[in-house]
Amino acid sequence: MSDVVNLNVNVNQDPFRNTVTVDAETTEVTIALQGAQGQRGYGWISGEGAPGSEEGRVGDFYVDTVNNSFYGPKSSTGWPATPFFVPGTPQRHIHTQASPSATWTINHALDGFPSVMVVDSAATVVIGEVSYVSSSQVVVEFTSPFSGYAYLT
Repeated sequence: MSDVVNLNVNVNQDPFRNTVTVDAETTEVTIALQGAQGQRGYGWISGEGAPGSEEGRVGDFYVDTVNNSFYGPKSSTGWPATPFFVPGTPQRHIHTQASPSATWTINHALDGFPSVMVVDSAATVVIGEVSYVSSSQVVVEFTSPFSGYAYLT
């Protein structure tokens, strides 16, 4: 005569695992079934040179390993024409206005139209009229002269 073992068998669907677990003390067997694979999420891809239109999916970011540039995110119309970040390029500029003035002319190397935050010598934020003369020069006008700092990012 053989020993008879009664097993409680539970079948549970778990989309993350495809396993069978046996617990010898309680003689339970749990089977998990794997569901269908979904689409991959957004990610980072890389290649040599700027990304081609066929590379990546909407929402992806791209690293150009030759020019050390970062593009993205890819939209339904494709990749941005220029990278959003190139290591080693200036990302911020601090302008010191040593003598009080109501008009501050700020030359910078950010190559664009940065955000401008101004603080006076007491570190109080001051609001002024910002004008972009070019991609390398900003003029900020105030109602009265003062000295301080302008932070461009």
